[in-house]
Amino acid sequence: MTKKVLSVLLLSSLSLLSAQESIEMDLDGFDMEEEASPLDGFDDELDGFAEADEEEPLEQKKQKEEEPSNFSLLGNIAFKTAYAYREHSVDGVNYKGLNQAQSALYLQVDYKINKDWKLRVSGDAFYDAIYSLRDQPYNQDVLDSYETQLRFDDTYLQGRLGSDIDITLGRQVVVWGKSDNIRITDVINPLDNRLPGLTDIEDLRLPTGMLKVDYYTGKWNLSAMAIFESRIFLEAAPYGEYFPVGNIFPSAPNPFFSLVDPQNSSENMQYAFAANGIFSGWDLSFYAADVYDSKWHIEGTNLSNAKRVVSKVQMLGSAYNIVAGSWLFKSEVALLSGVKYNATLDEKNRLDTLIGFDYMGFKDTTLSVELANRHIFDHEAIMASYDAPKPDYVDQNELQTALRLTHSMMNDTLDVTALVSMFGASWEYGGFTRVWLEYELMNALNATLGVVDYIGGEKPFMEATKENDRLFADITYSF
Repeated sequence: MTKKVLSVLLLSSLSLLSAQESIEMDLDGFDMEEEASPLDGFDDELDGFAEADEEEPLEQKKQKEEEPSNFSLLGNIAFKTAYAYREHSVDGVNYKGLNQAQSALYLQVDYKINKDWKLRVSGDAFYDAIYSLRDQPYNQDVLDSYETQLRFDDTYLQGRLGSDIDITLGRQVVVWGKSDNIRITDVINPLDNRLPGLTDIEDLRLPTGMLKVDYYTGKWNLSAMAIFESRIFLEAAPYGEYFPVGNIFPSAPNPFFSLVDPQNSSENMQYAFAANGIFSGWDLSFYAADVYDSKWHIEGTNLSNAKRVVSKVQMLGSAYNIVAGSWLFKSEVALLSGVKYNATLDEKNRLDTLIGFDYMGFKDTTLSVELANRHIFDHEAIMASYDAPKPDYVDQNELQTALRLTHSMMNDTLDVTALVSMFGASWEYGGFTRVWLEYELMNALNATLGVVDYIGGEKPFMEATKENDRLFADITYSF
């Protein structure tokens, strides 16, 4: 309970800091405009990529200005570290102390084929030296998940078919919904859940291979997707710091039930459709999708040969935003069918709803409040039981609260953000609080420093990870 009070006091303190400054209305440019094609402005990104030498002849300078390079390269190099300041061990590994020393690289190459078509290839890689520096008995799942990574990210071909149709083929991110902190209708891209609580949703989405066609008519954008890559979420490593299986599923075998990775096939194709209308001061969206769920369930009656499976769900949803002075009100609703759980063989329907607002009445400050509820139809008592052979730990109604406060200072070179994410009507199920500073050291060089406090509660997962509190920092050079 003390951590909950500290979380609220933290947000209140940041609010008072903002209130001491003059309250101004600075909403210029806030009114929403008609959505532009993703190709608009692509020429501007490439113009000036190569600057001419000052001593070059004037004619050569003009020729370079008239014929910019078709290639554009950007990326960043980052070093990330974290220090866990509470004593805690999982599967024989002591995680207290320095537990991250990661060097990471991101590269993105754009090639302008012609005025209507472009190609983008991006990818990232990292190596975390901490697993070589620390003499700890890490299991193979932990090493596979956290020591190294090499993958493609956004990798697609994009172009125009006429004046009002765009087509994108390849790995890409599609963002649905209005919430910045809680996923309700945002079901297209799976998430990277390896380090829960440390990163915002916008940086967690995993690009997925699909064919996406956008049609623009008036103030509406109609979007259809055929998703051919059966990509699912990345989970925290079993028997690792963020997934202490023995504390969450006491009767589970070691190694834990294997997670089945669905194969790319015609049977596993996913489909989605969206209609987005953007008007003056408000916008409205409708969604329909047949996609993979954001969670797994355990299949098999014999625990010795059971497996974890991610099945498809069907979703119908809508999202709405409206601006009123310094306020932005938001809402989302999603009806999901075919949701599977561990403790029952019956598929369930679930209604996910969200309401919230952003307030921008204080200078250089944004306060965001979001409340969500997930209601399971035909809920069975065994689904909430802690004694079930394959427990779910889910109530008929699962409430989530997200509070965020961001304050900019020093001519927008320093941002201070506090985020509280809690579960339960009275926050009894736990969650986390994260506070961090983002500072622009110089042009293209940024640093982040923060702390995350995991709050235990009545849910086994939250209680099992409550000692994972840590300080974290990173420094990033962009080019």
